[in-house]
Parts: sequence; C-alpha cells; structure tokens
Amino acid sequence: MQLQEFIVNNIKIKVATTDEKTQIYSLRYKSLILDYDKSKKESEGLDKDDYDDFCDYIVAIDMNTNEVVGTYRLIRKEHAQKAGMFSTEKEFNIDNLKNKNCDILEIGRAVVKEEYRDGLVIGLLWKAVIRYALLFKIKYLFGTASFHGTDPKLYQHSLSSLYYNHLSPPDKRAFARKDSRCDLQQLPITEVDPFLAKKEMPPLIKGYLNLWATIGEGAYIDHSFKSIDVLILLEIDKINPRYLQRYLED
Repeated sequence: MQLQEFIVNNIKIKVATTDEKTQIYSLRYKSLILDYDKSKKESEGLDKDDYDDFCDYIVAIDMNTNEVVGTYRLIRKEHAQKAGMFSTEKEFNIDNLKNKNCDILEIGRAVVKEEYRDGLVIGLLWKAVIRYALLFKIKYLFGTASFHGTDPKLYQHSLSSLYYNHLSPPDKRAFARKDSRCDLQQLPITEVDPFLAKKEMPPLIKGYLNLWATIGEGAYIDHSFKSIDVLILLEIDKINPRYLQRYLED
C-alpha cells in the first residue's frame, strides 16, 4: 500500500524516498534540535536515530526549489518491532494502547522550516498523516509534543488545563515514566486562568487539541532535549469531524 501524493500551491506531499532522507535529517537538526537547544552542535548537522532506519516519513517539498520544508515521522507496530519498541516508550508507559487489539501509529519528529510556518504546510502534513492512518486501518495515533525548557512552572496554567480538561480515558491512558516525571496538575482547578493556559500552549499542541486529542497522565522532562513532553492521543473515529472532512477532501 502506498499513500497517494498530492500538490497544493506548489507544495508536494508524499511518502519520502531514500533520496530525501538526508534533507529530512538536516531539517530536523536545524529547525527542531537547535530550536530547543542552540548549544547542541553535531559535526554532521543531522538529527538521526535508530528508528529512522525502519519508519516511514511524510514530507512536504517546495516544488520551486525541490527542498524538503516539512516532515513527520511515522512508526507502525511492525516498525517498532524491528526497533525493539516505540520511541515514545522511552518516556511513557503505553501498555494500555499496545494491549488494544488494533493497529496503532506513533507520529513524531514533526517539523516545518521557519519560513513555511504560516499554517499551510503543517495542515497538509496532517492531511497526509490522517490519510496514511486510514490507509493502514490505524485506530489510534499517538506521540509526544513539547514545551520549551524544563521548568513546568512556566507552563502551570496550560499543563493544569490539560490535566483538568483533556486527559485520555483510563483504558487508553499513557503514563509518564517516573525517572523524570512531573505532574500536569500544577495548580488547583480554581486557579487556572484559561487565557494564560491558551497563551502558554505551544501551537502544535493547540492543533492537536483542535482535532480532539487527549493527553496522557503526567509530563516527562527531557533534560537532554531541554523540553517538557506530553503524550498526545488521537482516536481516528473521534477526530473533530470538521477537520476530518477537510483532511479527506481532495
């Protein structure tokens, strides 16, 4: 099975080939790794790990320059088995999901080149991810999304809002691993300011919430990446129909 590529405003969306992988790793290094920690200097200027040998990638290519300007990494069960586990499992216990008798898909390493962050490219990438999930009969999509830095107090309203309003159902809920866990419940519910919660929330997480994503319990502080990570869960059958319709339209 193969996702059919499509083109919108000179942006081509497709599953990446081997020829595009170096561009993917370079984009992730410049626009993801350095975005969180400018002191991280890799001699090759590439962001690559063991999972990249097994997974699929969705890429956005500017047809005017033939440059990769956006990407998502997709890891299905068969990919995770080759790698030993899902990447997310380094930070979260996802046994509730893995024990479901259905196919699941990890989505991650989402990045869009800075000049293309007007909403078009990320929207097209999401459209491709949803189509990919439907193609492979995926029921649940999951992955981590990040807040900059390692101090949860900087995001106490948004983290608390996630806890009170967006926790995953108990039978599907993931849990942050205890070695570097922090509570989402930073404030009593009466002290959470909705305006500040929205202001503190990273755009990518806002986007997932618009799709009606839910959140795992606890956050994981990734000191090496200098981020606070939360677990995002999307159930295909429960995605906001307004957005789902948009993603399925040609």
